[in-house]
Amino acid sequence: MTRALIDELSRTVGYDRLVTDPDQLLAYGYDATMGYRGDPGVVLLATTETDVSQALKIALAHGIPCVPRGGATSLSAAVIPPSGSLVIDTNQMQRIKHFDIDRRHATVEPGVVTRDFRAYAAHRGLLYAPDPSSEATATIGGNVATNAGGPYAYKYGVTRDAVIELRVVTPATGTIELSRGRDDVAIDIIIGSEGTLGVVTEIGLQLRAMPTSRAVRAASFPNGPEALRTVAAIINQGVVPAKLEFLDDVTIESLERARPWGFPRHAGGLLLAELDGEKSEVAAATAQIDAILQTSGGDVATVSPDQAEQWWDARRGITASLALIRPAKIGEDICVPRSQLAPTFEKIKAAASTAEVIVAIFGHAADGTLHPNLLYDPADKAEAQRATNLLVDVAEAGLAAGGILSGEHGLGRVKRPFVKRAYDPNTLETMRRIKKAFDPDGLMNPGAMWPD
Repeated sequence: MTRALIDELSRTVGYDRLVTDPDQLLAYGYDATMGYRGDPGVVLLATTETDVSQALKIALAHGIPCVPRGGATSLSAAVIPPSGSLVIDTNQMQRIKHFDIDRRHATVEPGVVTRDFRAYAAHRGLLYAPDPSSEATATIGGNVATNAGGPYAYKYGVTRDAVIELRVVTPATGTIELSRGRDDVAIDIIIGSEGTLGVVTEIGLQLRAMPTSRAVRAASFPNGPEALRTVAAIINQGVVPAKLEFLDDVTIESLERARPWGFPRHAGGLLLAELDGEKSEVAAATAQIDAILQTSGGDVATVSPDQAEQWWDARRGITASLALIRPAKIGEDICVPRSQLAPTFEKIKAAASTAEVIVAIFGHAADGTLHPNLLYDPADKAEAQRATNLLVDVAEAGLAAGGILSGEHGLGRVKRPFVKRAYDPNTLETMRRIKKAFDPDGLMNPGAMWPD
């Protein structure tokens, strides 16, 4: 990072928009992934698309890598900046530029916080469905970068299913505007590209009518595989839950250590199901799912609305509660066919037992997403290494089941070593050509996603 570059950025976007102090830069070297650290040279606190465009142009002219950054809630080390890079922080781009209740359409800047926007829409009778557990600090722009999902993903889709328009600043062509119906392929390429193709500066979103009725059921099982086998039975019989979450015994124990939420501590596996829609529709679906859960051996309980909200809050806070089992973790998010949920769970648990690593497994079971969290104590170097080594077993278990490496976190730097196992050489070469078309010099978030 040269003084000349910082001077040019200062003249163009203003020195007050830059972070150059080494102590302050430390905070931008991390995201939510434990064990990874970067070393940025300068941070741009962007407030407009013009800031982004001008800074990107200057940095690329100097051959400086650029990393877009939102809420930095990534669990795949997706926004760990290379040494001397420019970090483009979009958190101050927080305007809701347009909100049309009749058309159920909104236009937002990338720094709008997901939970805040969901609340804003709900207050106006509309649902913005993508609800990652990090929604309290995650941004819409970051959700676009990773194609974030959440418990609502099976019924309502992931971020990609809500995006209808994008504005993106790219190295190759500057600012581009993309719309559904005209640019579907380009939009789908940008979503989930983790800042490796450009910087998203505006997002058009399609909203939904808020469901009028809800019901929540909890079913405890003697063990995890029995609970996970029940997931396929529920979906195969035509039930469409708004949410269908799975928690294993380690996860339940961590939550109850954090606070007496009232989860069944005796359960080896727990399913939490939420049904929503019109009142008659919910009543019929509830009766159907109750019968399936009971037939499958589940101990079924009705969850009151107040308790349901508390339990969903607890679900979003699992990362913190797991620290009561071990202080650190590696969080994974493989996605497999529902028929393979139980066998994959058993394979990962067996590998963890052999490696003497505690693994907590939970996830959005309806869409096949499992979150194996490999727990370790950083002070125990041997245990930390065993947990890191177990990443290979998790990736292999997911791929062997016919699944994918990531259901919602993205590949980042954590899963990058396994990309060649997931895709054949011709597919990877096609992806590299697409990358080069957007980013000819390979300076957008280098080190994320793309294998050498």
